Amino acid sequence: MNIEQCIKNANQAHVSGNTDEAMQWIKQAGELGDVNAALDYAYFKSGENPGESVAFLQGVECADKPVVQFHKLQIGYFGDEITNTELVAKTLLALGNKGVVEAYLVALSYLSVGSATFSYVASRVFNLAPNIFKQLNLNSTAQATNDESVQQQVIQEISESLDSVYEPSNVLDKLLPIKVYESILSEYECHYIVTKFSALLQPSMIVDPLTGEGRIDSVRTSYVAIIAPNHCDWITRKLDKVISQITNTPKSNGEALNLLRYEPGQQYRPHYDGLNEINDAQMFKDGKQRTKTALVYLNTVSEGGETLFPKLNIRIAPISGTVVVFSNTDENGNLLLNSYHAGAPPISQDKWLVTKWIRECPTIYGNVVHGTYTKG
Repeated sequence: MNIEQCIKNANQAHVSGNTDEAMQWIKQAGELGDVNAALDYAYFKSGENPGESVAFLQGVECADKPVVQFHKLQIGYFGDEITNTELVAKTLLALGNKGVVEAYLVALSYLSVGSATFSYVASRVFNLAPNIFKQLNLNSTAQATNDESVQQQVIQEISESLDSVYEPSNVLDKLLPIKVYESILSEYECHYIVTKFSALLQPSMIVDPLTGEGRIDSVRTSYVAIIAPNHCDWITRKLDKVISQITNTPKSNGEALNLLRYEPGQQYRPHYDGLNEINDAQMFKDGKQRTKTALVYLNTVSEGGETLFPKLNIRIAPISGTVVVFSNTDENGNLLLNSYHAGAPPISQDKWLVTKWIRECPTIYGNVVHGTYTKG
């Protein structure tokens, strides 16, 4: 049986609705050396058993290809199979040196913008992919050398950043509560998310309480891009992980990240993020109640665009890289009335942010991307 026949059989099984059989044929094609098939099967299994996915990628015919090694590292790190941060850092840099530009882009997300190490890695991106370098507005004054001392410094900084622990910079309301975390994302990461996912933007919707379907409404006049599992990469998984840490909730309980753009004059009028089990019945099925909300500001808005909590008389101005977290319900699942909030319209510039809602139970997105497995 060759790769082409395996792919053909997989397509036929998929058309007939037999997903398990289709994935077995994809697995076989991957074992024979088809890179796309190997990665498809590894990610298909990663939510259920990341260790099995890592082992699978170690045994396929294409295991030595750098792109396969990169995705094996991604699955292993976020599946808690690879926990040695120095090893992760070394592997990222080594894969970048082998031509995997994604590994360099990930490395940049763990380095301080403007530092010598950031400049060094940015110069490597320029050599590999000048168009990506330009799109991400990267700057570099470093010489593209193989200076071992610089590379060791890069590895050390990435390793230390991987071990970061986040504490709130401010608590604006202790009862709700509303916690503010400054500088969670770098300027580079903010620009990366906007650049990569803005092509997915569509008019934002609200949920119709009668049908459970989304519809456009004057209550919410922004644009949204839902970063579904097939669009997730290392940096979105990293953001999922950070939000999980600062909210003290499982990664599997999160909804997909939503990239939002508010043009001048656009807004989200006062509302609750908490769901009504009856009126929001369709949404409620996927993970039950929305217990917490995380807002991640991707740019600093000089005028307007604040997040408002009218019942608390609190206004939060968007500052690039800042994350705001608040609760929607109490420990008994009752709606917290003070969670009533709004997105004020920006006056003269676009406002960019990411929102993430955390549910009471695992979501479809959470299961697919992060799984419900536990170590030990």
